[in-house]
Amino acid sequence: MVLSSSAPRLENEFSIGICAADHAAKLNELLDTINKERYPTGFVLNSIIIVGSGLNQEACLILRALAARNAKLIVIEEPVRRGKAEAINRILEEYTGSFLVLVNSDAHPERGAIARLLSVIAEDNNVGMVSASPVLGDAPGITGAVLRLMWGVHNECLQTLNEGGRNNHCCDELTVLRSSAIRKLPQDTVNDGAFLAGSAYAEGYSIQFCQGASVLIDVPSRFPDVLRQRRRILYGHFQIRRVTGKSPRTMESMLVIDPRMSFVMLARTLRKSPRLIVALPIAIIGEAISVAMAILDTMSAKAKHVPWTRFGAKS
Repeated sequence: MVLSSSAPRLENEFSIGICAADHAAKLNELLDTINKERYPTGFVLNSIIIVGSGLNQEACLILRALAARNAKLIVIEEPVRRGKAEAINRILEEYTGSFLVLVNSDAHPERGAIARLLSVIAEDNNVGMVSASPVLGDAPGITGAVLRLMWGVHNECLQTLNEGGRNNHCCDELTVLRSSAIRKLPQDTVNDGAFLAGSAYAEGYSIQFCQGASVLIDVPSRFPDVLRQRRRILYGHFQIRRVTGKSPRTMESMLVIDPRMSFVMLARTLRKSPRLIVALPIAIIGEAISVAMAILDTMSAKAKHVPWTRFGAKS
């Protein structure tokens, strides 16, 4: 049974988990942001857990040196990438505290974003998970326009569902989870944020989207990489439906559940950024291709997208 709303405890301990892969070029910048963050009164950071999967030797040496100087920094090295779900499960084995912050190594939370998320989740014991609002970095050309449209609709969808108490989805760039709402991820999980949010929602927790906490995210620069990324994400959403019995409430699923609301959210996005209408036909065609490929993946018995093929990587 989920507890009723109550005031935050005098002291809330939490940990931060980071999944880093390949060269992890932005990891130092992320750690600097974490170290400079001013957390709300009564919150205590217990540890920062980094799972480095398939990092090059230089990155490993840097992490070891940082851990030697910071007692709160725990580094777990995986010579080979086994998938993000496996990395998060390693974090779940190590973290301590009432809350766990999960952030991608290539994401950059704005100053105060983590603090805002912690405040939101601590205010109400019914909240099991809260995620930040993704914003795009450099995304030039038509590919950038498509991405800005897609992410704009994505954020509009979560905000609308959040206001109606219907949200069951968290994007995984930056999230905070309540310890009692966390469940171990199956090894073949593709969309970790969607699985964790769906599981918590099924147990009676509310899932929140915090528009006031922004996180800068890395995005593909080539349209074929956008299609590959969307194919993987959509496959992951189909996977969540098979496992939990319910689809994550995102724009593509809302087109089936509530088409009118979907068109309203699209209209709101275009009203805020009218120039993005030029990207709409390309976005629709690209999404149709991605859905078709994800369905084909789902029909195949072979496990897909674990570990992910990172955009820009050579196959």
